[in-house]
Amino acid sequence: MKLSDFDFPDDLKYTRGHLWLRAKAGSATVGLTSLGASLAKEIVHIDLPDDGAEYKAGTPIATYETIKSVTEITLPFDCKIKKANEKLLDMPSLINTECYGDGWIIEIGFEAKAAEKELMDVKEAVRHYKKILEKEKERYAGIYD
Repeated sequence: MKLSDFDFPDDLKYTRGHLWLRAKAGSATVGLTSLGASLAKEIVHIDLPDDGAEYKAGTPIATYETIKSVTEITLPFDCKIKKANEKLLDMPSLINTECYGDGWIIEIGFEAKAAEKELMDVKEAVRHYKKILEKEKERYAGIYD
C-alpha cells in the first residue's frame, strides 16, 4: 500500500514507532518503515543488541544515529534477539536505502498472542502514519515551496 511516496507492504505488521515486522510462527524480522527511514534522514551509525538478549516491552533494544540525533528502537512487547543484522555496522545507510530488504535490523522471538494488540495491519498503519505525515508537512510548510 502506498502513502504519498512511501511504501507499506501488505504482508507486514507495523508498530506506532515506525517499525515493520515480517512475522512467522513466533519469530519476526524487524526493520524501520520507509516513512521512518525518511524522517530519520541519513543514518550514519547503529548500535545493535547481542544475540540472545531479552528485552521487556518499551526497553531500548538498539539505537541509530543521524547527523542530528540519536534514536532508540523499542518494541511494545517482550522479545528475545535471535540475530542482529551485522551488515548495518559497516553500512547503516542500508536502513535508508533498502528498509524492507537488506536494511532489516533484527530478528526476534516473541509471543505472538501478547504482541497482537500492539501491532497494526497495513490499513491501520497507513491511517496512523498519514496523520504523522500531515503533521510533518504542516510543521515544515513553506520551507520547501
